[in-house]
Formats: sequence, structure tokens, C-alpha cells
Amino acid sequence: MPQDDPRFTESTIPTFIIAGLVEHAVTKGLNPESWFAGLGLTVAHIQQSEAMISFRQATTIIRRAVRELPSEPLGLHVGSREALISFGMLGFAMLSSQNVREAVATGLEYHLASGSLMDFKTESSPTEIALQLHERFPDPELLPFLCEEVFASSIAIIRVMLGNEVTPLGVELSYSPPPYAAAYQRLFSCPIRFNSHTNRIVFSASLMDRPLATRSTASHAIALATCRRLIEPAATNQDIISSVENLLREKLRQRPSMTDIASWLNITERTLRRHLTEAGQRFSDIRDRVMEQRARILLSNSTMPIANIAEELGFSDARDFRRAFRRWTGLTPMGLRQEMRKP
Repeated sequence: MPQDDPRFTESTIPTFIIAGLVEHAVTKGLNPESWFAGLGLTVAHIQQSEAMISFRQATTIIRRAVRELPSEPLGLHVGSREALISFGMLGFAMLSSQNVREAVATGLEYHLASGSLMDFKTESSPTEIALQLHERFPDPELLPFLCEEVFASSIAIIRVMLGNEVTPLGVELSYSPPPYAAAYQRLFSCPIRFNSHTNRIVFSASLMDRPLATRSTASHAIALATCRRLIEPAATNQDIISSVENLLREKLRQRPSMTDIASWLNITERTLRRHLTEAGQRFSDIRDRVMEQRARILLSNSTMPIANIAEELGFSDARDFRRAFRRWTGLTPMGLRQEMRKP
């Protein structure tokens, strides 16, 4: 996977799918932390509601999970969760659509808001409509998981819309049957064809104009606005920057150095410096930014004494913290606290 291609390295992907993998691991009595090693991520980061990761990070985690649980239909497990958990705000947007046709169009347009790792297109005829999948980067090891997750989540939300009796007309998959192929039949209850030339799920076109009992014009508009914000962020970070920020936030008290961060990412300090330079960033600037953000939160939302806030940020002396904070903001810590509390 090209390391300089922003499609794969920018942190633009919500973590719904990865969170589903983590939940499944926990139910199996496994500790999934090892799946995140060297990525600057932890389970705690993934579970944050506004967390974003890169395609490279997501596929690395999935690959490790698949290798640890090779005989499990992981994608089916993740995709079969409650529809609103799998899709997030996109699920609300789809369920508040006027009919299935509008819901499908919404899902296709805003699929990135659900953390999707595949791209889609539809094919239609007078009697059928098919959702066809396309990989962003060819990876035979991950293809079964990615297809399973999309198709399982698709049938899950369709059944929320129209009832559990709805089944596809067929599912076609370009890979060989996995050891757990029988699980496909149990979930989809339709003909399954492996070693096909494509990856698609086919439904009856008669479903498209069925109205939804959950339709709401107002809710649909609000949900769409949120989806737009998710897929059109004001600024994106390369995943190496996000990884450094995540590690700094987690270990601020330790005041980690660039050497520490590089070690935790399993790369050399020289390699980390090169990545930061290529991204137009300096380590000291990133660390200052993270410390300032944390300081502002503590000053605004707590009554913690200044000395304790300084300690939280890794300062051994509150005076050093005050000088640094004035350099970052032009204000003293107490001055900011007073400004925030003005009516």
C-alpha cells in the first residue's frame, strides 16, 4: 500500500467497524490490544465517539484480527450488529428516509460516514437491484472480511426497515468458500455463489419504493448534515500525525520524547522525523498543541488547581507551565479560566 497516498494515510475513517471487532474479541475472552501495536492507537482511542483512523491503520488491525481468528466469520459478526451501531449517524439518515430507494441513495452517497472500507455502485434492471463492491486496494487476505461486513450490515439495515422476512435474491463472491461458509447461508437465506467474477448482493427491485415507517423529513435533514461533517472534515491529518497526537495525549504526564514515541510506534527516531517533515510538522509543535488542548479542557471544565494541571501535563514546576501557556495563548492559565467563566 503506497505510504505517500493520502487515500490510505489520512485519518478520515470513523471507527465503527474496528469497534465491532474489539467488541467481538472481548466476547471471545481475547485482549485485542496487540492488534493496535505500532499504530499509535489503543482500544480506548477506538472507542472515542469522534475518533478517526486511516485506511492503512484500519486494514492493519483487521488483518491482525483475521489472522488471530482465521476460522471465524468476523465480517458477518461485525456487520450483523444492531444497524444503528454498525452505521452510526448514517443509519439514522437511512432509516429516516421516505422509502427504501431514498435510503439506498443516502447510503451510497454518504457511505464513508459509516467507516466503510469498500467502494460501491448499484446495478439495476426492471426486476433486480444489486449492490456491487470494489476494493480500494487489492488485498485477497482481507477481501472476505470486507465483503462479509458490508453485506451483513446491508441486510441488517434492510431488515430493520422492512422486517426480518426480507431476504436477498442472491449473493455473489469472488473468493473461494471459507471454512465457515455455512454461516453465509444461515444469515442471508438465499443462493450463495463463490468464485464469482464479482462481489455483489442482489435484491428485488420491488422493495425500492416501499415506504419506511421510521421516515422523518426533519430527522433526515439533521442526520445528513452530521454525515456531511464526518466525510468533509475541516482538516485531515496523516495517520502518523494522529498516532503521535494519540500517544502524547495518553502519556502527557510522562512528557515523552520523540525517541519514546518512535519506540512505541516501532520505527526509528530518524524515520519518525522524516515522516513529520514530509507532513510539514515538527514534534515540538505537535506536543505543544496537544498540551495546550488538554490545558484548555482542564482550565475550562474543572476546578483543578493550576499546580495540579501543570503536573497532568508533565511539568515539574507550575511556573514553567504558566510560561508555556502564555507562549501558546497569550494568556495566563488563570486569565483563561476567568475569561471562560464570564457570563
